[in-house]
Amino acid sequence: MNFYYDERTLLGIGDDAGVYLYNESVFIHTVDLITPVVNDPYLWGAISTANSLSDVYAMGGVPLNALAIVGFNNCDMDVSMLKEVMKGCADKLREAKTVLLGGHTIDDKEPKFGLAVMGVCPDGKYLSQKGAKVGDLVAITKPVGVGILTKAIKEGKISEKDIKPAIENMLLLNDKASALAKRLGATSCTDITGFGLMGHAYNIARKSEVRLSIRFSQVPVYEESVFFVKQKIHPKGAVDNYNFVKEHLINEGLQWWQVLLLSDPNTSGGLLFTFPKDALPFVEKGAQALGTNVWIIGEVEEGTGIRLTK
Repeated sequence: MNFYYDERTLLGIGDDAGVYLYNESVFIHTVDLITPVVNDPYLWGAISTANSLSDVYAMGGVPLNALAIVGFNNCDMDVSMLKEVMKGCADKLREAKTVLLGGHTIDDKEPKFGLAVMGVCPDGKYLSQKGAKVGDLVAITKPVGVGILTKAIKEGKISEKDIKPAIENMLLLNDKASALAKRLGATSCTDITGFGLMGHAYNIARKSEVRLSIRFSQVPVYEESVFFVKQKIHPKGAVDNYNFVKEHLINEGLQWWQVLLLSDPNTSGGLLFTFPKDALPFVEKGAQALGTNVWIIGEVEEGTGIRLTK
């Protein structure tokens, strides 16, 4: 399809967000919405908000304002639930210093909630999925496996109180992680959401024309996710994500459940970014100074696609 772009369009369709230049300001625009991932409506609203803001942080920007998008059926659901969702949204936006300007509601049998967000790059420099270079290191800032846990909740296998660390991570904004990525001179960046670690890593590899080599033993995962995926409790999206990348995947000894865990679709996941190896001595100190976590999970190689090793 031929979309219209003008000379101020810096980045269009195909990345985590669009980037637009106006009067020397670099603006970021994105939209995202999700169905409930937890049973608590307040937590769902807050998690969805963090998830929607994440694309702005993945581009190296700061969110400024947002519009809410709500799918809600008041015949099947009490309006008090929607009020709790919006309260969770408002509290998370306040934390992010992002203003809610309005929104739109549609009648929908399956509840949905999300935001259209506008942000800005204060320094005029944005990150994208393209730019990883051979020799770079690969880092992530949150554990993976959230989709498996939310699937287990829906099947009544586990309760929200039993996965407190995962919920806290879903509620965690990626603002500090974004600042760390920029401080380390990130060459590419994305956030780990619906395509899982594997899918988003492949997007960086494909657009940067390199291979991302990932060591499973270095990837942070939730213990509960390992338990459930071994019982074949996982969302269908994990299989879809694997099928998306399998033709571009070199698997050096990982078991089926390990591959599915890396393919698990996440909600409000961490950032996945590449950065020059000479910045490695500053990683730990930078993360501590900013108050964020980071794990080095691999490196960038010559080639294409993804290599998985133990």
